[in-house]
Amino acid sequence: MKFNILYIYSILLALASFALAVASYVVSGQALWWGVTGAESQMGGKFWSFFGLDISKLAYYHVYPIPEIDKAFTWFLVFGIIIGSFVASLAKGEFSIRQVPNRNLSLQALIGGILIGYGTRMAGGCNIGDFYSGFATGSFWAFPFFLSMLSGIYLILVLSRSRWFSHFFASAKPRSTFVWLGRKIQYSMLAISIAVVGVLIYIFQDTMVRIWLVFGMILGSVGYLGTLCFQTSFRETLGVSRDREMIRLIAVSLLVVSVLAQISIFALHLRTNFFFDQNQSVLYQIIGGFVFGLGMGLAFNCTFSMEWRMGSGNIQALITFIGLTFIGAPLYALSYSFWHSFIPVLVYPATYWQFSIYRYGIPGAVLIDLFPIMWIIFFGYRRGSELKEEKTETSGSMAS
Repeated sequence: MKFNILYIYSILLALASFALAVASYVVSGQALWWGVTGAESQMGGKFWSFFGLDISKLAYYHVYPIPEIDKAFTWFLVFGIIIGSFVASLAKGEFSIRQVPNRNLSLQALIGGILIGYGTRMAGGCNIGDFYSGFATGSFWAFPFFLSMLSGIYLILVLSRSRWFSHFFASAKPRSTFVWLGRKIQYSMLAISIAVVGVLIYIFQDTMVRIWLVFGMILGSVGYLGTLCFQTSFRETLGVSRDREMIRLIAVSLLVVSVLAQISIFALHLRTNFFFDQNQSVLYQIIGGFVFGLGMGLAFNCTFSMEWRMGSGNIQALITFIGLTFIGAPLYALSYSFWHSFIPVLVYPATYWQFSIYRYGIPGAVLIDLFPIMWIIFFGYRRGSELKEEKTETSGSMAS
């Protein structure tokens, strides 16, 4: 059987994630596993503060305080992912303005982004923070979040086949509008981009900012070159496509990053934690994960693929990013106190181990490692009854 080079990129995603955690530990004394939407919600809050929103009065921004730009290393991870895919697409001469949605698909992408933003901040993480990094570090929240997320995507798939909504979904298509740049122009833009990155590294001298920017670029380029998309793997799990390749790619990456995380925790004894809040009730992961899944089902994007796709010129992904960052996440910030007024939370400070399956040692690690293995065995090669949505999936989730 011919080896698929995409598996190299799936493993590189895991290696880069692990290396980022170790580099963060060397600098800060804590291994930080990456996520993206916490930073995006802070960007959205900062944006609305320019229009008079007093974000200092919102309880959400007390939990996720907006940092000064020269210390906002998580922001620079997001910038890096976008820049990394931009640079990678230019280097291959593939950058173009593409996946330009018509009105219905634009609305779908925007509403999807809003739901993604609202759901991910309610859950305290996304398909990276609560799923990929979450599983790797044994988070108790990862399992209910994953199941709730799949439920949300499944509901959208069912609605897309119903007689009330099928016409809207069928008419939501990208326009054949492409702006291709000549190779000379692309290489010139590549040189300018590299120079800009050099200037950013020179201006922002905080070590964590520099590390997260560089690793963001690595993650973004790996995502683009490997066309890695968690949302696609979740749709394949639900039986949308006959091809189960993305399940296998993401599952392999998840297994590798989990084993590496276990080495860092059990063998290297690195102090490990997320950089985002973990003291919420599991109800937030269930409700937020479901809303997040609805958004992914509509937008045909996950939070990671959305960023590397927009960096390579995908307009549909850009619209989703706008909905997430500037509407959905700030909306949850406004309603944060409302939810916390009646859904119980753990109000006392808690160590990471109270929320990790790794508190049970090696058996907990084995349980984590079994998940991606079972995912591949039961879903990675399954050929069952297919949901008839291949055309919509193809038009809505083109990556390159």
